[in-house]
Amino acid sequence: MVHYLYVLKDDSGVKNQVICNLVGEIWKSTYVFNITQLPERCDIIAVAQFAFDRTEGDQILESDKGIITSLVEAKKTVYTSIGFVCEDDWPAIFDPPDTGVFQKDFFDPLINLLNASKVNGILIYCKYIYDVPVIDFAVKLSNFVSAVKNKTDNLIVGLIITGSYYFNFPNNSLFDFSITNEALDLYIIDWSNLNICDNDTVKYGLSPITSNILDMVTIEQVNGGITNSSMDKSKIYAMIQMLPVIPKKLVPKSPWCITTYSIYCSSTNPTNLSQWCTNPSKLSYDQGAYAKQSYVGIALEHLDTEDYEGFCDCEKFPVTNLIIDGWTASPFKTCPKLDHN
Repeated sequence: MVHYLYVLKDDSGVKNQVICNLVGEIWKSTYVFNITQLPERCDIIAVAQFAFDRTEGDQILESDKGIITSLVEAKKTVYTSIGFVCEDDWPAIFDPPDTGVFQKDFFDPLINLLNASKVNGILIYCKYIYDVPVIDFAVKLSNFVSAVKNKTDNLIVGLIITGSYYFNFPNNSLFDFSITNEALDLYIIDWSNLNICDNDTVKYGLSPITSNILDMVTIEQVNGGITNSSMDKSKIYAMIQMLPVIPKKLVPKSPWCITTYSIYCSSTNPTNLSQWCTNPSKLSYDQGAYAKQSYVGIALEHLDTEDYEGFCDCEKFPVTNLIIDGWTASPFKTCPKLDHN
């Protein structure tokens, strides 16, 4: 998946950072990147994805390379993510059966791209770390990160992990974060889609902070797993969802069930709209405020599923602003069109 990310300026260094995720060309969105129209509250930008399963020379799409160039020329700090477009094959990266093939087809092209493009950091999009069939995975991931850092200049490296596996976080026998703490600069714990889109999540949100519903996964549970883990707590970010989800029963013939808040707020079909899973204004604000209690930064996904056209009548990017308002303890201001469920 392709990403653009923006980080909020802050005088406290690594703390109080906000990452805003933009998926990019591969995404089915009408969002058009314009460097003059980036959200004003963001300033570090991570662009696109280096995809190991694309052909050599095309691991990053040409239009996204152009965005990287324009941002570097504008003196912005630039990150990119690394991963796969189709089926993940992390053993080929972290435990390659043929080191020669790995060096030629994967490692060298990545290093060449990082150095030629002058990006400042990479985010490893390996969300499902407990599903990767690699023995001593934490050691081998750390070795990969160290090898990449040795071939680049002051590169920042982060790991994106789904919060859905929160119950595994404290178990170092499954993945030992005390090993990766030294190599990695940040952990981004993904709060997105902790639950499926159903009647309960239509009412309470896909990722509620707390809940009385027995089988609903909550942000409090995810945070509990992090608290009891060996992750370096000074490096943890929360990734917060900004994408509305359409239940599959409304789009049975389409593989895409994620849409935009611009479409949501401009829809003239209230019957269908009432079945979409979205975040009400207060939940978005409260998620930002809750993250501030424990984490050094937040990541927002995605800008190109936001209301980038202003159809919600709360200026552009209202969900982004609500979350950042909570994070920065700014006054809460509701956006009525986000609450009409």
